Amino acid sequence: MLPAPQNTNCYEYLRMCTEIYDDVWMMQHFGVKYKRSKIIDDIEALAAYFQNEMGLRKGDVFTIFMPTTVQSIITFYALNKIGVITSFVHPLMGPDYLKEQLEVLHSKGVMVLDLLVKDHIGVINDSGLPCIICNSSDYSEGFKKYGCKVGEGLVKGIFPKYNNAVYYKDVIKTTMRVVGEINNADDIAAYLNGGGTTGKSKTIKLTSRSINELTWRVSDIDEIHDPGEEAEVIVLPLFHCFGLIIAVHMAMCNSARIIPMMQFDAKIFVKLMKQNNVVGFGGIPLMFQKLMKQKGFDGPHLKNIRLMFCGGDDISDGFIDEYNSYFEKWGATGRLRQGYGLTEIGSVCCTNTNADFKRGSIGKALRGVRVEIWDDDHKKVPNGTVGEFAISGPTIMKGYYMEGEAEDYGLYTDENGEKWVLSGDLGYQDDDGFFFFSGRKKRLIIISGYNVYPTDIEKLVGEMAEIKECCAVQGWDNGRSMVRLYATTASGINEEELKAKICKECEENFSKFYVPRDIIFMDSLPETPLMKVDFMKLTAADPEVLRVERKMK
Repeated sequence: MLPAPQNTNCYEYLRMCTEIYDDVWMMQHFGVKYKRSKIIDDIEALAAYFQNEMGLRKGDVFTIFMPTTVQSIITFYALNKIGVITSFVHPLMGPDYLKEQLEVLHSKGVMVLDLLVKDHIGVINDSGLPCIICNSSDYSEGFKKYGCKVGEGLVKGIFPKYNNAVYYKDVIKTTMRVVGEINNADDIAAYLNGGGTTGKSKTIKLTSRSINELTWRVSDIDEIHDPGEEAEVIVLPLFHCFGLIIAVHMAMCNSARIIPMMQFDAKIFVKLMKQNNVVGFGGIPLMFQKLMKQKGFDGPHLKNIRLMFCGGDDISDGFIDEYNSYFEKWGATGRLRQGYGLTEIGSVCCTNTNADFKRGSIGKALRGVRVEIWDDDHKKVPNGTVGEFAISGPTIMKGYYMEGEAEDYGLYTDENGEKWVLSGDLGYQDDDGFFFFSGRKKRLIIISGYNVYPTDIEKLVGEMAEIKECCAVQGWDNGRSMVRLYATTASGINEEELKAKICKECEENFSKFYVPRDIIFMDSLPETPLMKVDFMKLTAADPEVLRVERKMK
């Protein structure tokens, strides 16, 4: 278990946690390993450049428009050392979105990857901001043997078109050092955007304290036994709070050797597991589903896995059982365990563990974090009653970023002065302290005054062998509320027979209001940028248009 974070920022906490070890391996990129001393040196050099050359000061904002790479991780810690706020922006978002984020958050600079710069030259030049360009080969000696030497030639051709740009590899050559901020745990460390699945996403302010406190509380679930030798593959992006805090910060503080992936690829992931002593990873359901289908996933390399977490969306018990059977087969202690959280509370507030879990639940609250189920009057409801998740504790956000609003904008303060995050998610707690997820409050379907929870339908239908993926949404029939179900299926299925089977399953397990009155089969379901099913898009879709489009294919 890691030491208590005290009043440190994220960089100082990382140093405090890892200084007790020798100069172990800390990162790996394309098979090349880097020791702790190299990573710390580069963090220090970059921090000096930001402060001395770029003139960044405490409270300024710098934008990382990058996938998860060695450079983006080092940059976060360098900025954090000198008290600069990191704004993480999804690197596959378009120029208009990047422009909006740069302007709204008053960013003082931006970092981009060579492979992604071409479409954003205009926006960055118009902003007048300094730009740091990272090459894919910055941390890849012997890069040619992988057949991936791309990007540098492309960048050299367009680099002169940037008005104010430098290369990352040139920036970190300095040997200068600067004095960083200390005892500033309550300063904002990062701006992160929520998933935006129920509308325009909000910018969430996370402090170093909230990041470190969560890291400390989750670390007691498991720890690295052989620092620098045991590895964790990082498949979640840094703009995803679970990726930043649990996948990266906690793994590094625990002295795991982290292996970042710029983009999830199941084939490459399996290869990394076979070539390295990978002991843990976290992801979203779609990633785990793709992994299990990947050729070569099943094998003796699974025996090393001790820690897996799935979040970001719901997942069926049947899939969890099937997935875990592979690890049981090879004698691994790790099991896929479901938890729950959101960006506003640093990613996770409750989870199942190998030692304490209950089938169908999202686990118990983390040590030192208060999770309650409230009614619409902000009062705690009895166990077994569905209400809204409310979370309080040292891991919650400082508030939403909104100019002109109070610092704690978006938080609810109770009569005792305690601040809470109202999640917008519904669920209940049982008498044993386990929580169960019922779905988004905004997804609730009300039929004749009866509450229908789409997640219940999706779990049941998702267990059927014929179904690959499904999503239940609010539908209307001549002004009357009803359930509409979208689904993808295995090939060769009689769709009319499957519709009847789905309806029968719902009739036998739920009330009549849960039975879908309209079932539409699709080749694939739309996804959000975070690889979740986009239920908002399906809710707004014209079902008749979708039927016609599918018939025409």
